[in-house]
Amino acid sequence: MISTRRSFVNTFAIAAIGVLGMSACTSDPSAKRVAEDLVRTQTQNFPDIRDCMLGVIDDYDLNGLGEDAISETPGVSKPALDELKKFEADLVKCDPEGVTRPENAEGSRPPTSTP
Repeated sequence: MISTRRSFVNTFAIAAIGVLGMSACTSDPSAKRVAEDLVRTQTQNFPDIRDCMLGVIDDYDLNGLGEDAISETPGVSKPALDELKKFEADLVKCDPEGVTRPENAEGSRPPTSTP
C-alpha cells in the first residue's frame, strides 16, 4: 500500500516516467522542463520545498534516466529504475511532512464547521 504522505511524489514520479518515455520521441518540452513546471505548480506556496525539489531535479539526468527506465534490457532498466527510486526518495526529503499533497496544500482542505 502506498503511503498517502508520499502521494505527490509518487504522482510526480509516475508523471515523470511517462513524460520521460515520451521525451525519447520529442525534444520539446524536455523532461526536465516538465518536471520543473510540475514542481513549481505543486509547491507554489512552499518556496523552501520548491527550491529543494528543483535542486533535486538538477541533480539527475531525467532524459537519459527515462530512456533507460523504459529499456527492454534488464541490465539497463534495473539500474535506471533504482535511480528513479532514489530520485523519488530525494524528493520526499524535500517535503517530509507531505505538505505539498493536494489534500494538505493550503486552501485544499474541506471547510470544517463548529457546532
